[in-house]
Amino acid sequence: MSDITKRNWGAITTVGGVMLFIVTVVTLHILQPTYDPRHQLMSELALGQYGWAMFYAFLGLAAAVFGVQSAIGIYQATRSYRILLSVAATLFLLAGVYPLGNTSMVHITVIAVAFVLSVLAMYLFPFSAGRASSIAPRSLSWTLAAGVALSVVLGHVIPIGIGQRLAAGCLLLWLLTVAWKLLRR
Repeated sequence: MSDITKRNWGAITTVGGVMLFIVTVVTLHILQPTYDPRHQLMSELALGQYGWAMFYAFLGLAAAVFGVQSAIGIYQATRSYRILLSVAATLFLLAGVYPLGNTSMVHITVIAVAFVLSVLAMYLFPFSAGRASSIAPRSLSWTLAAGVALSVVLGHVIPIGIGQRLAAGCLLLWLLTVAWKLLRR
């Protein structure tokens, strides 16, 4: 597989994964009208009649993070950084395999660690992504990483559902920005 194909495959996977996450979550909001997005976490969508579909949301998030890891490999990203992204992707996938309900403790643990690792990845990107570092410089990566952290903190002041969506939005925006810039190289 050529370097351009590898980079494009990873970036396209990232965009597709983000879109799968968004479409699944929005669809479940529509299909579960008693769900309150202001006061309920997105993971709680798994508790509704169509909750099984949340697996696809987490699959999309895992694919998006893994896509970035794959795409930056040709730019001499450090091995440890790529492992960090791979672990975060695996944990997002596990969050889908172990949804809220009978496996709530596992779900809560893996999703929390996945987000912490993702914020760490956003913070480290400008130093660890090799020649790809310039596509998400400190001004972008650190601002969006701070946005995730601030949104989590704000989740204790504003309705938790809004705080979580702001945090997820910062992560999704970072993933899409990295993928878009990789595709334009």
